Formats: sequence, structure tokens, C-alpha cells
Amino acid sequence: MAGKQAVLYGFALLAAAVVSTTAAAAGSFNPFYDNAQTDESSFFAVRPFYSHTVVEEGQIRDYCWPLYSRKEFKDEQSSRALFFWYTHKFDAKKESPRQRNWLIPVYFQGRDVNGKNYFALFPLGGTIREFLGRDEIAFVLFPAFGKSRINDVKTTSVLWPVYSHTRGTGIQRDRVFPIAGKSVLEGKYEKHFVLWPFWTSAEYFYPGDSGKTWLLFPFCGRAKMDQESTFWLIPPFFRFTDGVRRDQLCCPWPFIQKVEGEKYDKFYIWPLWGEKKFAGGVYSRTFLLWPFLSSEKTEKANVTKTRRMAVPFFSLERGLLREEGVLEKDRKEVSRYWRIWPLMSWQREGDTSRFRMLELWPIKNSPPVERNWVPLWTLYKRTNTDGVVRKDVMWFAWHSENAPSVARKEWSLLKGLVAYKRDSDAQNLRILYFMNFGDRE
Repeated sequence: MAGKQAVLYGFALLAAAVVSTTAAAAGSFNPFYDNAQTDESSFFAVRPFYSHTVVEEGQIRDYCWPLYSRKEFKDEQSSRALFFWYTHKFDAKKESPRQRNWLIPVYFQGRDVNGKNYFALFPLGGTIREFLGRDEIAFVLFPAFGKSRINDVKTTSVLWPVYSHTRGTGIQRDRVFPIAGKSVLEGKYEKHFVLWPFWTSAEYFYPGDSGKTWLLFPFCGRAKMDQESTFWLIPPFFRFTDGVRRDQLCCPWPFIQKVEGEKYDKFYIWPLWGEKKFAGGVYSRTFLLWPFLSSEKTEKANVTKTRRMAVPFFSLERGLLREEGVLEKDRKEVSRYWRIWPLMSWQREGDTSRFRMLELWPIKNSPPVERNWVPLWTLYKRTNTDGVVRKDVMWFAWHSENAPSVARKEWSLLKGLVAYKRDSDAQNLRILYFMNFGDRE
């Protein structure tokens, strides 16, 4: 892996040297070359081959993203090659840090939080720790034999998923799939199946909500609990639930779904129309002609977020300030974003706004795409930051800035083929990059 990284880094530096020489003569070679620094951060890019971002808490290097990327955040280091190779050191300054080196799904090597080393070569054998929600997984010739552990709950499997045996504090699970199986959580429930999925049953022991259920698939089923009664006909298509906390109707599922309950209300005529609301209005969603048209509303501590989408072409998001006693239509808008894919997008956060076209990536503001790819297809960009309006057309073909508050205005064609600048009472005109006329050079 180190050799591969060295080759990529060497290639990036060579490309940077060539491009930076040209950029030095022309002043800039955006969007292919970018080099910016502030007091808190820096950014360097030779797009789309390499980019390097440095901030106070760490740095990110991208090599032909998504081919390879490497991150350093505080005391952690991680890297990823496509979606397969993954490394992570959780405390890189330690002599023997917790770490992972995985080539999914074939190679697993690392050190867990307790300092124990592990290694596995799938499907031949080995041990993997802290994977798939389990503390430890050990196997030989998967699926022939395997063991796993979550805290003190241990599972042994033979010819997975045929035979499985699980024991832990208050937990017992045994199965010979699909012939028969049993699952017990002491004081909570006891579940059984025979010739799964044809017969399943369960008995629950929750205080105030105990009872029994059974299902004869695909014919019918019954659940009788202290606070709820359910009948299934041709499950899962027809369901009738009458309860204290909720009433539910599927007739048939998934086309007609209706839920009225304490936690949320739901009514679907799928795929034509549907609405779901959670208690207190924390979250609500409506769709029309699923999955093409939808709207969402999320209530947060001081902001109401709304989103409307016409997949994949249009998206609109708004943030409204929550003020006690103020109607939603009268609330102050603190943010807005809309996108017409793949043509253009516009967004505003506070007093800062940005408009650009084209907008080829369908996901909003994906950081690695923004760093490495977006400038390459951005034909026009307009930003307004603290009253300073900047416009860029066709990358470096046209650039202008206008700051009325300080009486400053400038524009440039082809990075100085023809350029004009006015700063207060001083003016300057530049032609052919070096011929200057006016008050300053």
C-alpha cells in the first residue's frame, strides 16, 4: 500500500510541477490548477488527479477521487481505495494503535480496541473483530463453520445459515434452518418457527403488553396482546390492527396503508399518494407518484427545514427560523437551496449566496466532488459574500468583481488579455497582459 501511495503522490507532484509552471506565467490555470491559502487553512489541487486540503484539525488528500483518498483528523488516520480497500488508525500516535486494514470482502487485518491482533482471508478462515456489529467473528471455510460474539453472547454456526446455536445472559437461540428454530430472551419473549416461513409463533412477557402471536404463511395470522390485537389474511397483504397505541390497516399492502397512533400517523395509496407524520410534527413526509414527487418537513431546535423534490431533476430546500407565536408563513428564511439537475443550482446561507451551472452531480454539495470535480464542469458561477459579487464565465475566460461598499470594481477577459480595475478614485486598464493605462499598474 505504501508503494502505491508513493507512486500516486509522485505522479501528482510531477503533474503539479508542470501545471504550476504554466500557471505562474498566466497567473492562474483554474479549474485544473488551484492553490489557495488563508490563516486557518490551505487548498492545493491539480484536478482531477490530486487535491490536498489542510484545516486546523487535519488534512485530506484525494488521488483521482474516488480511486484513492487519505484523511488525517486529530489523532486518526484513514484511507480508502474505491469501495473496497479501507484502512483506519484510531490513535496513530500510539506505538500499537487500534487499526484496520480491510480489502472487502477478501482480506481483513488489524488490531482491536483491546490491543489484540486479528487476521482473516475470506472464505478460507481467520478472525475479524469489530465488524458487522459484532465484537468478534471467527470462521473456517465459510460457510462451513463459524463463531461470533457480541459482549457475552456467543454464537456457533455450521453450514451457515443452516445450523446456529447462541447462548448468553438470558439469551438462548437454536435453529436448524429452515426446519425449526427457537429464540428466547428471558423475561421478554419466546419465539419459534417450523418450516420457515410457513409457521412462526411468539409469546411476549412485557409488563402491560404481554400476549401471543402466530402466522401460517401465506394464509393467515393472529396476534393478541394486552394493548393490541392483529389479524393477517394472506400475509403480508391484508392486516387489521386495533390497539391502544395504534390502529393499522393494510388492504392490500403495500398499496393501501393506514396507521393512526401515538407515535405517527400514516396513510398511503401507493404509488399514487402518501403522507406520514410523526408525533409533535417533528417530521412529516408526503409523496405523489412515488418516487418522483415528494416533500419533507423537519422541526429542529430553532429551525424548520423543508424539502421538495421532483426526482431526479428538481430539488428545493428551505430553512425557516422558529419563533414562538410567529406563523410559519411569517417566519424569517435563513437558508435556501434549489437545483435543476443537471443544469444549475442556487443556494443561500445567511447573507452569502452562490449560483452556478452546470450541476452534473445529483447529490448536494458532496465534499470530495466539490474539491476534485465540480470546478471542471462549472461554466458559470456567481457568488455574493458580504456584498462582494464575483462572476466567472467559462472557467478563466471572464472574471469580474463588484464591491459597491468600498467603491471597487474589476473585470478581466482571458486573465488579462483585456482587464479593468477601479478602486475608489483610481482606475487602471490592462491590454495584452502587460500594457497598463491609468493610475496604477
